[in-house]
Amino acid sequence: MKPAAIFSVLVLLTACDRKVETSHKDQAVAQAKRNTMSCLAGDLKLSGAGEPEVGIGGFGIQGGTLNGFALNLTVEQGGKVHQVSSSIMPLPMQPGTYHFPSLATQGASFGFYKLRNKDGDLLRGYTGGTYGQQYSSVENDPEAKLKIQVDRMVVSDAPQPGFKRVHATGEFEFNAAALPAASPSDECASNAIARSLQSVKAGKQILPLYDAAVCGAEMKHVRCEFDVVADFVKTD
Repeated sequence: MKPAAIFSVLVLLTACDRKVETSHKDQAVAQAKRNTMSCLAGDLKLSGAGEPEVGIGGFGIQGGTLNGFALNLTVEQGGKVHQVSSSIMPLPMQPGTYHFPSLATQGASFGFYKLRNKDGDLLRGYTGGTYGQQYSSVENDPEAKLKIQVDRMVVSDAPQPGFKRVHATGEFEFNAAALPAASPSDECASNAIARSLQSVKAGKQILPLYDAAVCGAEMKHVRCEFDVVADFVKTD
């Protein structure tokens, strides 16, 4: 084959590779537009579809688990920006009900609901950790954990080699709480110290760690439904 002919073939192959790459990107954009989330934060209804409103994160697939899986909803409503996140979690790739952290593991949810102004300044931040500190009256409180119900989990080959396409539907919920300011007030902190000293005298932990009424804490229950499709790299 003549050099000119070989060059023409290489150009054609490169063009084909670019078309395939572009096709993969187009498919990813198209599927992202179909992703939906609907949430109830307290009594406030929030919903979004496609990027950038619905965000899906993950560190890839290892075995039968999605590592670092996360769902986020970010929408503007009532002149404010509302953000709900499941935070990251290892999610088994099959239908079922799961808790994060697990019911056998100490700790509270990392899920959060944040309210910002249009400039991005945080107005109020409700977190699972704050709920655990202010409202959990028992050790390893199941009410302080995020619960996710996966109704449907379909895993198939993605167009891009080395990736799997995951279609998941279901819902997650968690309790979250916020304080009036970024850090506890002096009265709140003093009360917590007093409760800690009482625990020492009693020989057992007095829970919650803080008095929500003294600290001015506010609680919200967050529940979200989701229907999402995303491609994740296989890491094993």
